[in-house]
Amino acid sequence: MLMPESRRSSKGRKFSSKILSQTLFSHQTLTHDRLSQYVNVAKHLNTGHDLFLAITTDRSNGCPSLVMSHGGVSGIEGLAGDDLNVLKVPLNYAEGVTEETITILSERFALDRKQLTTILQGLLTFYKKSDATLIEINPLIRESESGRLICASSKISIDDAAFKRQSQIFSLRDKSQEMAVELEAEKHGLVYIQLEGNIGCLVNGAGLAMATNDAVAEYGGRCANFLDGGGQATKETMVKAFELILSDKRVNTILVNIYGGKFTESIIAAAQNFHGIPMVVRLQGTNSAVGQKMIAESGLKLFAEDDFGSAVKKAIQLAGPSRPSPGAILSKATASSRSSRFTKTSASQQFMPAYPCSPSIPSTISNLNVGPDTQVIYQGFTGKAATSNALATVAYGTQIMGGVSPSIHSFCPHPNPFLSHLPVFPTLRTAISSFPSKPHATAVLVPALHAASAILEAIEAEIPLIVSVAEHVPLHDMFRVQAALRSQSTSRLVGPNCPGVIAPPAKCRIGIMPHLQYRAGCVGIVSKSGTLSYEAVGATTNVGLGQSLCIGVGGDMLPGTSLREGLEALLRDEATKGIVLLGEIGGEAEIEAAEFLKEWDREAVRKRGRRKPVVGMITGRTAPKGRVMGHAGAVAGGIPTASDKIKALEDAGVTIAVHPGEIGNLMRALLEREGLIPVEEEQRKDRPQSCIWLLRFDITGQSGFLQKELRTLVDSRTTIPRACANISYLIVAFFRNASGKI
Repeated sequence: MLMPESRRSSKGRKFSSKILSQTLFSHQTLTHDRLSQYVNVAKHLNTGHDLFLAITTDRSNGCPSLVMSHGGVSGIEGLAGDDLNVLKVPLNYAEGVTEETITILSERFALDRKQLTTILQGLLTFYKKSDATLIEINPLIRESESGRLICASSKISIDDAAFKRQSQIFSLRDKSQEMAVELEAEKHGLVYIQLEGNIGCLVNGAGLAMATNDAVAEYGGRCANFLDGGGQATKETMVKAFELILSDKRVNTILVNIYGGKFTESIIAAAQNFHGIPMVVRLQGTNSAVGQKMIAESGLKLFAEDDFGSAVKKAIQLAGPSRPSPGAILSKATASSRSSRFTKTSASQQFMPAYPCSPSIPSTISNLNVGPDTQVIYQGFTGKAATSNALATVAYGTQIMGGVSPSIHSFCPHPNPFLSHLPVFPTLRTAISSFPSKPHATAVLVPALHAASAILEAIEAEIPLIVSVAEHVPLHDMFRVQAALRSQSTSRLVGPNCPGVIAPPAKCRIGIMPHLQYRAGCVGIVSKSGTLSYEAVGATTNVGLGQSLCIGVGGDMLPGTSLREGLEALLRDEATKGIVLLGEIGGEAEIEAAEFLKEWDREAVRKRGRRKPVVGMITGRTAPKGRVMGHAGAVAGGIPTASDKIKALEDAGVTIAVHPGEIGNLMRALLEREGLIPVEEEQRKDRPQSCIWLLRFDITGQSGFLQKELRTLVDSRTTIPRACANISYLIVAFFRNASGKI
């Protein structure tokens, strides 16, 4: 778009002609060129001083924050350095910009108070009205002669979850700048991101999809795509998913990693049209054994694998080498150069809370410890999803009191004949007043746009544990929820966008977990990803450990319960002997969890105690910068990086798994080492031979100790001193367990 002034400028026409119809390649375009179709020409300004101003989502504090600094930064991502001139001010969502905030900013940056007030109030108003997640004014110019403040350029990000109520804004979307294959996937409810390899991937669940891509890279392969088929995929969407994968001509092998066996027929049907392209299929969970048998007997070029690592290695073997593109090299170099810049409390960000911002409510962490006496109520009880869920939950053994449905005008029994003994009420307040005792927990199974209202109703009713599973709850709705949570000390929220909470020993399920896969045991699991937590369940069950308490906190930007809080609940849970912590890219939750573990360790040393062993995993290590990897909070390329998080957890004594298939063996080895579980008889017989073989390794770190062959004993990615100490400890433990003496 050329302004009239540019037409009179030969220089403007000259530069515009060079830019138009040319392809643009930069860090912002990721690995794909973009055609330049527009040129914006602006009036030249006599700048006296440049400033950076933004309102952004403060994930740690659960609220919006104003960020301001002197100019010279490329964007919000560029503020993670050591510039002491950056100011960050958390905002109360209801109160907005206060006089105190304006005073601090105007004095700090020597700005006219009246002009600054107008800009800040307008900025926040638009931020709320448009469901924005980020608004940058860069630069905010102060003219040298007049002193006038001018918003010279801006960048705005709108919450995808709010597209229904922001239809006017989303109608401006320029799809010509997006990839056709990714747009086609979106039409069918699939999340597809094209990458640079030759192995096509189909996975259900964003966390498991990231873990699959990471594992392929770890073993030397390259994925052609990220594809999350979702937990509710149909036969039609599965067929479409394969079409999308095969539209990439570089794909010569397909890796399917699905939790659940219900898609087997769709996989076999789609394979009829693969024209000889081999496919490795790994199924886990419900009906997976039947599915694997069907695949093995199909007569097609399908390779059934049970083990995660074996499936990945088989796909790489079939695919052969893949050459990286220039874009991939650029992305990798960028990620490497950024990762070392992270510090937990950067000197560049001076926090000045305008009110108590921490969403953590320590007094309610114990609410997560559900048990056999936990009584549950449903919100959205007569809906299809809630009815199906309640049927399974009642059969599992959980105590269901009844539920609430806004479509019901007065008390009535549930319309399903198998739930007709349970009452349905029009409001939560009416339900609670009708029960002899208040419910301990509520399962919120309502559509995303109504989730916040249901959660707020439960907070007002002072229900101790609130579990919301809905995906795509708008961010600004969660700002209101976070503010309500901070104003009280009775209720705790888990979610949204989470599988929920389950205690297998107590047969208590509040959420959507595939409960038939869980076994009563001693391992606690806290996870951002639902499907990854299911993988951890399978891994720990397969080695005979089972689960004590599993908390799925969800992958959204503003979860009700953080990884750190879930971790604390498991550390305090007497039935839990070992902990699995599953994180991913985006936010600082994993860093906060690592810092908490260090504090816990210091307290344990003071009391002469020991901490429970923790196995951790971080997914998204290979995600392309700037992309949202399925979960709203899983944004790639930010700081801290996946590598930063892994290092922080390692420094806190966490043993890191590279992929989910390693979790069970790692956890069992740690529990045996600590003497928390007995060594199995078969393993006891092999101990002396294992010790002799282990001693042949150079444990000084010069020979790459243990590598992948001994990942089940010690994490080879940990630091050399810690690994050497762990090996020494294992040697002593092996001999003691084998012979009863050293």
